[in-house]
Amino acid sequence: MKTKNIPKILLALTLIFLVSCSKSEENVPLTGPTAQITVEKIVRKASLRNQDIPFRILNENGDDVTDITTFFVDGVEITGSNFSSDVIGDFEVYGVYTENGVEITTNVEPFKVIIPKRKVVIEDYTGTWCGFCPSVAAAIIDTHELTEHLAIVAIHETANSSPDPYHYNEFPILRNAFNIGGLPRARINRTVPWVSPYTSNDIVAMAGQDTNLAIGIVSELAGTTLTVKVDMVFETGTQAGDKLVLYLIENGIIYKQTNYYNDDPSSPYYQLGNPILEFEHNEVLRQSLTQTLGNTIGAAGPLEEIGMTFAAEIPEDYDTNNLELVAMIVDVDNNARNAQTAHINVDQEYQ
Repeated sequence: MKTKNIPKILLALTLIFLVSCSKSEENVPLTGPTAQITVEKIVRKASLRNQDIPFRILNENGDDVTDITTFFVDGVEITGSNFSSDVIGDFEVYGVYTENGVEITTNVEPFKVIIPKRKVVIEDYTGTWCGFCPSVAAAIIDTHELTEHLAIVAIHETANSSPDPYHYNEFPILRNAFNIGGLPRARINRTVPWVSPYTSNDIVAMAGQDTNLAIGIVSELAGTTLTVKVDMVFETGTQAGDKLVLYLIENGIIYKQTNYYNDDPSSPYYQLGNPILEFEHNEVLRQSLTQTLGNTIGAAGPLEEIGMTFAAEIPEDYDTNNLELVAMIVDVDNNARNAQTAHINVDQEYQ
């Protein structure tokens, strides 16, 4: 019986071989056409643990094709277009969808899951006429060398005898709220006095510590109009009375500074003159895009992202290359809970 079946088996193998050769010689494709597309923003750059992470795909015509896309995280197909992780780390995502018979694969985009780190707010109440004020500026420089987790604002007050061109018009509101007397004065996280000799131990101990809320900033300058969106997320939800403060600051301003340390050999400003004619003023408060003490944040549940958008006109005497934004979330008693900084025209993710 086995011998009689051999011719039939040989015939079947011969037919398969001939069909295969025929398809190869006619160049008939065995799979459908494919293509690749680059999508600018598939995913938020950073998210918190267990936070919902949505993916989104726009095709080359700007149409949203998320619903027909299959997403892969670290090469593994997921269900739907949302992802979350209870562990921190770096991830990658890409999508595949079919359009007009063509299978299209997107670029691979990285994202991460983080535990937010605290930025400590230092506010320097100062004036160009104030001879003792350079001491705080020097202490801030020293502290910056020890940690990058800082958000600094220099708030200028004018004087009748020597006007300060960088005077903040709503200085009286801050003076009354935070008991600011004669200058210099400095505050940590808005409410805690930082006093001479301005040691940095307490600041460095707080800076970079894990916290439960994060701030992201994205801005765009179009002509003279600056538009800013601040995103916030809280692991345990907002607290009653939480507010957002958003300041525009400028670095690298060169202007004379009265200097009472000109004869003090222990000062970094020794023998630099009084006044110092080309003193570099940094983190100078130019505008508040919110109310000076902050705008109320709407209620948000745990890990629910909430955003607020603002606009400001930028005068021509501001150097736009040196402009930064400082955002801080403060509680009902004006204590800063966390802060974020970003240059303008930058998409600053959660950190």
